[in-house]
Amino acid sequence: MNETFDIPRILELRKLTRSISEKIETDLSDYLATLAPLFSPAPILGEYVRGGSKAPVKGAEIAFRDLKSRYQTIAGQKPFLLERELSSPLDVFAATPTLTAVEYPYTAEQENKSASLTVTSPLKWYLSYPDQHPKKLLEMLGSNRNQLKDELSHALLQCLTLSLVLEKRPGIVNILQGLRFELQTSHHEGLGELPVIMISCPLMTLLPPDDIIIQNTEISGIPSFEEIININDIRELSDPMQQGILSITKEISPSIYREIAAD
Repeated sequence: MNETFDIPRILELRKLTRSISEKIETDLSDYLATLAPLFSPAPILGEYVRGGSKAPVKGAEIAFRDLKSRYQTIAGQKPFLLERELSSPLDVFAATPTLTAVEYPYTAEQENKSASLTVTSPLKWYLSYPDQHPKKLLEMLGSNRNQLKDELSHALLQCLTLSLVLEKRPGIVNILQGLRFELQTSHHEGLGELPVIMISCPLMTLLPPDDIIIQNTEISGIPSFEEIININDIRELSDPMQQGILSITKEISPSIYREIAAD
């Protein structure tokens, strides 16, 4: 991004970034609320979920064995070190997934200065069932393990269940992609091999040079920073449906495509 940064420019971009982030997060939350029934594990796990269908559900036994295997593998490893036994019916609940902004540690350096801080990516979120996001899990892992053992086990199961639901119902991913949101699975430092789901929009955010970050941190006195919008992405936003239709038109009727492109 070829742009000159100073504090006034950062403040302007931050204001813009927050407004865009609030708008997109609100829209995405509404989409997730509408799609909430699709995130229920009951139609996939059937009788293996407490309160699930008593009638046989095709593929439920295989899905349960898959979930059980994942749980036993991760529960027995660091940092969880939980009992690996998992029996049905499972106490997993159906709820609208929630969004939590992605954060990560960063050290800004400039000559003989440095600043360690937490950076927020305002247009990228963790997707999880309520109160099961990475920060919450890390808090539980850092607390009294004996007191929170059952709660931690339940949280781990919920996280793995959401991953299973998304795999078994690819239509959810397709719908979100149609709405221009991308899902990806990664790992989070401190959570071992637990799959962490993130969702993002077509607009990217980034960090300015380290000297600006250090200056901003010194002024605010707070060891945190929010990435700012890449304005080039705003310029380059396109309509996927339009591009898809133009591609079909170009292939089927080049003359009409040239007519459209000339307008």
